[in-house]
Amino acid sequence: MAGWSAQEQPHRGEAARGRFVGRRAERAQLQEAWAAARAGSRQVRFVGGEPGAGKSRLLTQLAAELPRDGVTVLTGACPSTLASPYEPFVAPAAAMRAAIADGALPLARPSPDEQAVAGTVALLGTVVGERPAGRASRRDLLDAVVTSVRSAAAVEPLVLLLDDVHWAGETAWELLSYLVEQTADLRLLLVATHRVTATDRTDHLVNHVARLYRLDGVRRVDLPPLAAADVEEYLQKEANVPAALARTAAVDLRERTGGNAYFVRELVQTLAAEGPAGFVQPGGRMPPSVQDAVEARLGALDAEARGTVERAAVIGDVVDVDLLVAAGETQPEAALGHLDAAVDAYLLEPVDDAPTAVRFRHAITRDVVLGAMPSARRTVLHLRVARALEARGGRGAAHAAQVAHHFEAAYVLGHRAEAVRYLRLAAVLAAEGLAHDEAADLYERAAAIDDDRARADDATLLASRERMLTGAFVRSRALAEPVADDAASAHRLRAAVQYEDANWRTNVAGGRSVALLRAALDSSDDQDEELRIRAKAGLGRALAFDGEDEPGRVLFERSITRARELGGDDLLGDVLVASLVLGSAVTDADVKLGRAIELSELCLRTHDLLRLGPAASYRTLLGYQRGDTAVVRAGLTDLRLAVESTHQRYFGYLAGCVDFSDHLAAGRLARAAQVSEALLEIGHAVELDEHVGPDGQYGVQQFVLRRERGELDEVRGLVSGDDDFGGRWVPGLLALYTELGMHDAARRALWWLIESGTAESSPGTRAGVLAFLSDAAVALGDLEAARVVRTALAPYAGLNIMFGSLVSAMGSADRYLGSLDALLGTEGWEAEFARAEAMDRAMGAHLHVAHTLAAHVAAHLTTGADGCDVGALAAEARRIATSVGSRRVLRMLDAALGEPVGVRARRADGLTEREIEVLRLVAQGLSNREVARSLVISENTAANHVRSILLKTGCENRTRAARYAATQGLLD
Repeated sequence: MAGWSAQEQPHRGEAARGRFVGRRAERAQLQEAWAAARAGSRQVRFVGGEPGAGKSRLLTQLAAELPRDGVTVLTGACPSTLASPYEPFVAPAAAMRAAIADGALPLARPSPDEQAVAGTVALLGTVVGERPAGRASRRDLLDAVVTSVRSAAAVEPLVLLLDDVHWAGETAWELLSYLVEQTADLRLLLVATHRVTATDRTDHLVNHVARLYRLDGVRRVDLPPLAAADVEEYLQKEANVPAALARTAAVDLRERTGGNAYFVRELVQTLAAEGPAGFVQPGGRMPPSVQDAVEARLGALDAEARGTVERAAVIGDVVDVDLLVAAGETQPEAALGHLDAAVDAYLLEPVDDAPTAVRFRHAITRDVVLGAMPSARRTVLHLRVARALEARGGRGAAHAAQVAHHFEAAYVLGHRAEAVRYLRLAAVLAAEGLAHDEAADLYERAAAIDDDRARADDATLLASRERMLTGAFVRSRALAEPVADDAASAHRLRAAVQYEDANWRTNVAGGRSVALLRAALDSSDDQDEELRIRAKAGLGRALAFDGEDEPGRVLFERSITRARELGGDDLLGDVLVASLVLGSAVTDADVKLGRAIELSELCLRTHDLLRLGPAASYRTLLGYQRGDTAVVRAGLTDLRLAVESTHQRYFGYLAGCVDFSDHLAAGRLARAAQVSEALLEIGHAVELDEHVGPDGQYGVQQFVLRRERGELDEVRGLVSGDDDFGGRWVPGLLALYTELGMHDAARRALWWLIESGTAESSPGTRAGVLAFLSDAAVALGDLEAARVVRTALAPYAGLNIMFGSLVSAMGSADRYLGSLDALLGTEGWEAEFARAEAMDRAMGAHLHVAHTLAAHVAAHLTTGADGCDVGALAAEARRIATSVGSRRVLRMLDAALGEPVGVRARRADGLTEREIEVLRLVAQGLSNREVARSLVISENTAANHVRSILLKTGCENRTRAARYAATQGLLD
């Protein structure tokens, strides 16, 4: 292992170059992290600062200060022109791969056989860019890197230094995040540097770092500007400036440079050329900026040497000398002399571990050289570099991306075809390496410059497909739509299919998909029968999302039949995925479950984990809908397999929703709350039209939780009852009004939803919204609204209902139907409650059971019906509600019973507290309408109470009932 640990030490020789001053607090933080990591607690430090703050130099110093033995240091960096999607992990992966292949680094696995070693070596080859991933999944690749890191850290503590991660792409950030999440128990210190300037704060950096900060051992280290004392120390140690002179010069330098370490170094080297005299009142001789300092040095070179430096800048941060010579017009000896001059001018510096390479002293230096060149010259130099790279040959994604970059920059010189060809090749290789984000970027770049219309559209759709694979559904759809809407495009039908395939996953209406697919099917000359079958299946799905089940059903049946006739797993898989959305009735659920099971079996047989995701997701939804927990569990197992294998956050979000609903239904409210918070974080990383934040799916979950825990009074001040419905999610307002007893506001919202048709507008939320409408209609005693809601809810009889893809479980539709039918006086409501209770108990859904029992109690007390031990129902509901912490159920019981069961004494006549309250008002001579207004209930509910009172007391009319109240002492 000693030989292996010494393989990657590029920062250590560099540490001797230049004096390191200041940063005592930051160095102490890193040393503290190293001590904790060495003791077995993985530590991560993100070192942030402005360009030139000294981030890379701090890494160099850390490497120099670590022990020479007993620690392995691996380093990687992201170049500003990213070639490999896995940078900054390429160099560390290459070192570990070589050591594992040679046997110097044993795999840290229970039984690391030859196959495991070969598999790990092969997957690290994908990270390095030397081979495609084949049938391996993204999870396989990530695990290979984690296994390798674990293996290294098992032998001796490991330090992983990653420079300039602000230039890393999404694929590398996903790898970095996964590595951090999976290594909490390792002897590992990971230090990553990044810029904090706004232009460098990519979404990748901000989102991933924000999530990682929540983990133990992950901290930030901010690099502030150097203080005047630090500059003074640097002057004395680096330029040998006498102490007194250094003290005064440091103040000027600190003020002029703002304490930027790179600027300080550049100015000191400029002034040092004059010796100590250069630091006497240096202000007047200082270049006003870093740019001026670099340009002055560049201008001091002769024309040929300057040309060589410019060519180097076009090549990149680190420059291969052979490539530099091949891309130029000078002899090798002359070019080497030019490089020496550039080194002497503090523009370039040697690379210790690569004797045939030089690099710019800082990315800022290179930027200044590039900026000082006329754009036409830059373009010509890009072409020369592209030709040189092409001529020398190469293999792998990094080489193709480099050639593509330079030809793309020079395509205006008549090399558009080469640029497009290499961009597409680089995209293919990135996709084969499971770097789908970067593949999409490359395809989009190819489409942007391609003057061949059909080929450009093809590249756009390939980019759309890659976006889909990353879960970027909105971007995928946006790429496909213009092509699908273009009657002249040769790829119109294919684009319409891709548009719909992205659209349905965002759980929104299918109207736009319907229009695009119909137009493309009508106008397309495409004779590809499989594509047309996919288009018709997609059209069926889009129609189903708009509630047009029958035409969708016909399209599905025809598509499935023809797909079976043609054979081929891909086509059948796509058609089966499309058919899973059809219908909401019990019979539809049976058919959909059968298709989901068939699709899952096909996916597992063919190792198609991308289609397994939706297949498994629908099995969990259909299992919950049917009340079949075995189906839910089996579906969730496969869904988690899809999550782990594809690393698609979208599947992770769906699995999290299943977990949330499971905890909610069982009454595990604290666990449900934890899952909801985790889903909020995942949801922000997934592109959905449905908002996942406080105003969307997370908001629904939080409302349901607060409602159960009786915490809605805390938000009472946020609503007035006269709230404007514009721009508001009115179903949520309705539910809030209902729970807070704001009956007038609830009635206004209820009828606004019914009359506007808004309740039916979103297929993903339709069933959940109907649950809110049902609660409101029953609470208000609104018979007309109850009839409307009951009709809309009828197709769900015998099923559980939910918001979206189990965003929130709402319980049995029969419970809601029972409450509505009891209010309407319709026969059969007792049987509906019995079916709901049986389903709840079979699922072990304790909270659902409590709600069904409480609703059953309320229905009995409302109708006055006999045949049930209301007290026993209420007692069980109260016991469950108390154990799970559902104040909502307890309040429902208290409202129905007047006070908790066991507190009030049972009356012989069986009158409830609410009926006694009504009887008192009747005795005062109030009509049913007046009773309803006084108790804020519907007139029909008041009439039902009066009928129940007459039956229970044996009174023939209201007058005799009033006398009965007086004789029983009920008017006191």
